[in-house]
Amino acid sequence: MTHADVHQTDYARRTALILIGLLALRMLSVLLTPLELYADEAQYWRWGQTLDWGYYSKPPLIAWTIHTSTAIFDDSAWAVRLPAAFLHTIAAWCIFLLGCRMAGPRTGFMAGIGYALMPAVWLSSFVLSTDGVLMPIWACALYLLWRVREGEAGWAGFVGLGLAVGAGFLAKYAMIYFAIGIALTSIFDAPTRRGLFSLKGLAALAATLAVITPHLVWNAANDFATVGHTVDNANLGGDLLNPENALKFLADQMGVFGPVSFLGLIAALFFLRASRRPETGRQELWLSAFIVPVLTIILFQSVLSRAHANWAATAYPAASILIAIFFIRARANRWLWWTIAALSAVGFLLAPDFTLTARLAVGLAVAAGIVGFAFFFRFRPEGLFWAGLTLHGVLGLVMMVALILPNMISGPLDLDNALKRTRGWDALSDQLVAFTDTNGTPSALVTDEREVWHGLDFYLRDRVDAPLILWRYNEGAHSFAEQQPLTAAIDGDVLIASYRPNRRPAIAADFETFERVGAVSVDLGERSNGCPIQRELVLYRAAGFDPLPRSGDWVERFEDQTMDAPPPCPAQN
Repeated sequence: MTHADVHQTDYARRTALILIGLLALRMLSVLLTPLELYADEAQYWRWGQTLDWGYYSKPPLIAWTIHTSTAIFDDSAWAVRLPAAFLHTIAAWCIFLLGCRMAGPRTGFMAGIGYALMPAVWLSSFVLSTDGVLMPIWACALYLLWRVREGEAGWAGFVGLGLAVGAGFLAKYAMIYFAIGIALTSIFDAPTRRGLFSLKGLAALAATLAVITPHLVWNAANDFATVGHTVDNANLGGDLLNPENALKFLADQMGVFGPVSFLGLIAALFFLRASRRPETGRQELWLSAFIVPVLTIILFQSVLSRAHANWAATAYPAASILIAIFFIRARANRWLWWTIAALSAVGFLLAPDFTLTARLAVGLAVAAGIVGFAFFFRFRPEGLFWAGLTLHGVLGLVMMVALILPNMISGPLDLDNALKRTRGWDALSDQLVAFTDTNGTPSALVTDEREVWHGLDFYLRDRVDAPLILWRYNEGAHSFAEQQPLTAAIDGDVLIASYRPNRRPAIAADFETFERVGAVSVDLGERSNGCPIQRELVLYRAAGFDPLPRSGDWVERFEDQTMDAPPPCPAQN
């Protein structure tokens, strides 16, 4: 074994031990947290009860993943979430392997651990999302594509690449950005072009088509439900110029990738150029093809309408390697340190869900910590990487404590509002079961809020012998929860569990009889202004369902009406 082999084995062992340690911590937080499933997780669980090639708003892989996990364990919240930590661990290992092949084991180590400690990965390792399912597939496809570029893939590698790209589309349509990256690298990088424009490349394409074709057939048979929802989610029907959203997008990405890492990425892209060794410059340019298009497209999306922070997540596997290369190769630069320290402090001022005092204190502490690292590392840019990783580790441990002991620290840290979607569903379901045990089982249980429907669907399952139905504001179904309509066959003794006071007058008008019979509620903490956070369902008995036509006049008639609305909370000083 050569010295280089020993060196790589040592870094591989070190990387594996750290990733296994992080995996154990994340599994522990999943098993110990009292936080419940939020609406999207409950929706994915429901999909997983019936295996199919597509679902209302997402491709099928996340439902298949949950189906597998809950079949092995049970239908519990931890079983739904358990795959997330494993999936991100696989992604981090693939990034380590790619970094090793591109720039050596040290770069691979920094890239793999850097990805594993990303703030967004800490969070996404606790909740199962489509991003969590996509990331290991994306990272694997990126690694295989580089092997293709090196000419070392073989038939198995090409077919594996095609299968990975296809599986990525079954995880999330954001895999289209990977296709854009392939197109760009094929244009400017001759080795990639030679590899893909070959018989083996055709085999890769055939493998991709074989994987995604059943999903396309499913979409065609279901009025392109998944594709249509994805287009609707872009929300391009409103005002198409919101430049103020660009700043929010950039601040959000500092939260996703980490402030030091994201600012380092901007610097790496700004200084992107062919180095003295042409191959080094091509490596960086190759990686940028899987970073810049994602960030640019989502930035424009945010300006045109809106963009969630995680929509640009696919930029960060390649970005993890690019910043490792940049921080290792860059020369000492005081201005880089001062700029990143200052902008990191500003970035924390834009963080949501915390008081201004807390944001200011944390921002200044982070800036001071970066300055301390600057002197320790004598302003060598690699020190910025370790400063960022230290910050990510601290944030991750705080996040773990918040997940395991939310009732103890959410109040002092002003996180009650941020955590409300993952609290109270089981207790609310218990109260509904007690109400029906006392007052009789209804012919149907109807609610008027999508998140409430999904929460009750998971935590109320098999406990009330009545179909759970979401009242339709529109003529047809506009969400998965609205798939089952309320019909005359089950409207004899309907229990309405209403969350939204502004919907109640319209619901009452859809029935011949409508009578309030009680309420159930759970306390979820306090807002930053001192007002209580409460999830209350006002209960009504209804019969004689005869819905009014959903016309423009109908919308105007009920636009400003409410029923049984709680009194407003007075502003707190």
